Amino acid sequence: MGIFPNAAAVVRLVGAILIDMHDEWIAGDRRYLSEESMALLADTMDTEEHAAINSGE
Repeated sequence: MGIFPNAAAVVRLVGAILIDMHDEWIAGDRRYLSEESMALLADTMDTEEHAAINSGE
């Protein structure tokens, strides 16, 4: 027997952790990603169309 009895137990644990983190991000005073830092990313993003996977040619 492993640490988790089945896959559903792992999903419940990960889901509970994600819910807790979401609540912390919503209620917290600290912003993890400020508008200014996101604006800097938008200026450097590559928005041109290109293939995500090369065909090997």
